[in-house]
Amino acid sequence: MKGVVFTGNRTLEVREFDVPVPARGEALIRIEASGICGSDLHVYRSASTPGQIGGHEPCGTVVEVGEGCMRLQVGDRVSVHHHQGCGVCDRCARGETVSCRLAHHCYGVSRPGSFAEYMTANEANCIPLPEPLSFADGACMACVGTTAYAALRRLEARAHETLAVFGLGPVGLSAVLVGRAMGLRVLGMDVIDERLALGLRCDADEVIDARQGDPVERILAFSRTAGVGWVEGVDCLVETSGATPARECMIPAIRRGGRIAIVGVGGEEKVINPTQIHGKACTLIGSVVFPLGWSWDFVHFLLASGMRFEAMVTHRFALEQAAEALRTADEGHCGKVLFTPHEATSA
Repeated sequence: MKGVVFTGNRTLEVREFDVPVPARGEALIRIEASGICGSDLHVYRSASTPGQIGGHEPCGTVVEVGEGCMRLQVGDRVSVHHHQGCGVCDRCARGETVSCRLAHHCYGVSRPGSFAEYMTANEANCIPLPEPLSFADGACMACVGTTAYAALRRLEARAHETLAVFGLGPVGLSAVLVGRAMGLRVLGMDVIDERLALGLRCDADEVIDARQGDPVERILAFSRTAGVGWVEGVDCLVETSGATPARECMIPAIRRGGRIAIVGVGGEEKVINPTQIHGKACTLIGSVVFPLGWSWDFVHFLLASGMRFEAMVTHRFALEQAAEALRTADEGHCGKVLFTPHEATSA
């Protein structure tokens, strides 16, 4: 089979590998769609790399099950949660495998990932993908989609509220889609024309170009027209860009008592003044990925709401086009970029 390996400083190779054999408690999955995530781009840009197949947003079909598998059967359609823990520590017991104390692994980093025709995955990480959902939905669900859902869930977002999304990359666009599906009025902010257009395509009520005028004033104006008229600031805010100028706008843009989820990975700049937090009586949380069980919940949400990710998918590539695919995602003038290794049978 073919697999994509990062070789450092924005270089990669498409190599030949043996199809892996599932170990006890694992399944062999034929990859139908795998997304390129911002976390993959951090590895792609780095001088040092894991030296194995990349990718951590897998979705596909089970073609073989290892000894000891109790739930999965050949032919099952699955999305794969990318963090695998020890299964015995207190954090794994809560489903927080991303912060496992003893044996944390991430597909595409410490284990072979999904930029390949096949991969093996722990049965516990395989989330059933019901037929109404496409393989593209499952790939988006594997990381960026459920990450956005988790941020809004942690903010306890409610249908009558307003939401600002800073950064309209794949996580931000997912937050727009999920927020609208929850019934919120949503404003998106970015500095890239293509992503502003995608925000509207994903049904944002309004988008603003942060390069033009005072973005905070425009967010406050949105909150007045979208809300009850006298509220100054949005109820909820999801920051996905990691950009310092965007982070400087977070607290001024939120209403008194509002809630902010910081999702994007940024630099080390000190941009938050605790006095502002006190003055706004607002809540700031860091929202990192999501517990394993929330993936199952998100499937129910997608089925009940009818929400789908197709509006944010802009590119599909074969594995042989990996250099172009990663370059496209890295340049940022796009939405979600997917590998579809078996496109003839991809949904």
